[in-house]
Amino acid sequence: IIDIHDYRRMNPKLLYKALIDKVVHDFKVITHVLTKYEWDLAIAVLMSIDRAQHTLWRFFDREHPRYVKDPELEEGLLNIYRKIDEELGKLLEKLPKDVKVIVMSDHGAKRMHYRINVNEALAEEGLLKLKEKPEKPMPLGQLDKRGLIDWERTIAWSWGAYVAQVWINLEGREAKGCVRKEDYEDTCRQVADFLQSMEGPDGEKLRNKVFFKWEIYKGSKVEMMPDITVYFDDLHYGANEMIGFNSLYSLETLKGPDDSNHSERAIFMCNEKPSISIKNLEDVRKLLELLIETI
Repeated sequence: IIDIHDYRRMNPKLLYKALIDKVVHDFKVITHVLTKYEWDLAIAVLMSIDRAQHTLWRFFDREHPRYVKDPELEEGLLNIYRKIDEELGKLLEKLPKDVKVIVMSDHGAKRMHYRINVNEALAEEGLLKLKEKPEKPMPLGQLDKRGLIDWERTIAWSWGAYVAQVWINLEGREAKGCVRKEDYEDTCRQVADFLQSMEGPDGEKLRNKVFFKWEIYKGSKVEMMPDITVYFDDLHYGANEMIGFNSLYSLETLKGPDDSNHSERAIFMCNEKPSISIKNLEDVRKLLELLIETI
């Protein structure tokens, strides 16, 4: 994927133009490959939508806490969607009519108010122990490399930037695990209760949701999944794994600022009537069946 370097910190107007140009360039490459070569299966990833959602959301969403009124950018995000629709239409006209086409996203987006600094919160609660606090915000991996985490006394930690992915420092699974297996579920519930109770920066109540691994995952790779997943305020609050803000709240990660968070709503479109019906979250698992059937 050819991306736009450091796009989160670019001038929004320059970024908008670069994203439109990228859509045109991407479809030029995709069209060339699909019309000049033989193929059985082709997959293309369009990153312009993602980049636009994370950087241009505040210009069109009047309910965004950092809304900016700018006539040049208020339709910017939607124009990128429109440009992709236009270019996709041109591509489909050049493909055989019997080609099966699926358009799908791995997540949606919604306005982000703040990020919860999850590891900062866990440290304040005594669930993550530091030997020394960093002088500036630092991701968990760097803290670990510098030997700043006291793993022998750490109960839980979090990865991730959009939803909180929380792991319990389980004995026998983690290198320096200290939570006994017989205490695992009780510890999960203790940590989950704490995170679910988190409030906004002004003490406002947040609509937080917690999910336990044993409730939402199935299959042979369940052990690789986080023990607890947290959606803060119906995903209007993101997560941040960095420590060193001296606050439980932040507006950016190491990669830069963000206008939007990932959301639970996404899209799935197919140019022929699917053989399955998807009406709720449980049905999403049926998508795999449809993809296998289509391929």
